[in-house]
Amino acid sequence: MVSAEPFFDFTSVWSSMGILLKGFGLAMFCATAAIIIAIILGLIVALMRLSSVKAIKTFAFIYTQLFRGIPLYVLVIWVYFGLAIAVGINMPAIMAGVVTLGLLNSGYLAETFRSGITAIDRGQVEAGMALGLSKREVTRTIVLPQAFRIIIPPLGNQYVDAIKDTAILSIVGVPELMRETQQLADLHYRPFEFYTFAGFLYLLAVLTVSRGIAILEKKLSAHSAQTPVNTAS
Repeated sequence: MVSAEPFFDFTSVWSSMGILLKGFGLAMFCATAAIIIAIILGLIVALMRLSSVKAIKTFAFIYTQLFRGIPLYVLVIWVYFGLAIAVGINMPAIMAGVVTLGLLNSGYLAETFRSGITAIDRGQVEAGMALGLSKREVTRTIVLPQAFRIIIPPLGNQYVDAIKDTAILSIVGVPELMRETQQLADLHYRPFEFYTFAGFLYLLAVLTVSRGIAILEKKLSAHSAQTPVNTAS
C-alpha cells in the first residue's frame, strides 16, 4: 500500500526560503517606494485642490477622481503595456509597478492630506499671517506639521493597502512574493503550503507596519502635549 503524502509538508517551502524572502523584500520595496511617491504627489495635489485658481482646482479634482476610480489591475496593465503602445515609453516591470502603486495611492492620499489641512483651525493661519508670515510660511511651519499628525493613521492604512496590492503586480512579471509563490507552488505541487507561508509574510508585514504607525502616533501625540504654549501677550 502506498502511503498518502502528508497534508502539511513545508519541506519545499523551507528549501525555497531564499527565493520567497527575496520576493517578499521586493514587494516591500515596491510598496515603500510607491508610498513615498504617493505622499509627494498627494501633498502637491491636495494643495492644488485648495488653490484659489479654478483651473488648478479642477485639474486636481480630476486627478483624484481618476486614480481613485481606476482599478489597480487595469492601471498596472495600462502603465506597463499601454504607455509602450501609445507613446513608446517602455518601463521595466518593477518601475511600472512602483509608478502604478504610487499614482493610485496618491489619489487617496491627496484627499487625506486635504482633509488634514482643512481640519486645522483657521484662526492659527490668521494669527501666523498677522505676525508677518507669508501664506507659504504659514503652510510650511504651522499647517503642515499639525496636518501630518492628523493623517498618520490613514497614511498607515494606505501603506498597508500598498503592501497587499503588490500581489497584483505579478500580472506584469514583477518577481515579488506572490509571483514567486505561484511559480514555486506549481513546481513543487504544494500550493497550500506555499500560499499559507506567503499569507503569513503579508500578515507579518501588515502587523509590523500597524505597530510602527501606532508607536509613531503615540510619540507625536506626546510631543504635541508636551509642547509649551506661549500665552504671553
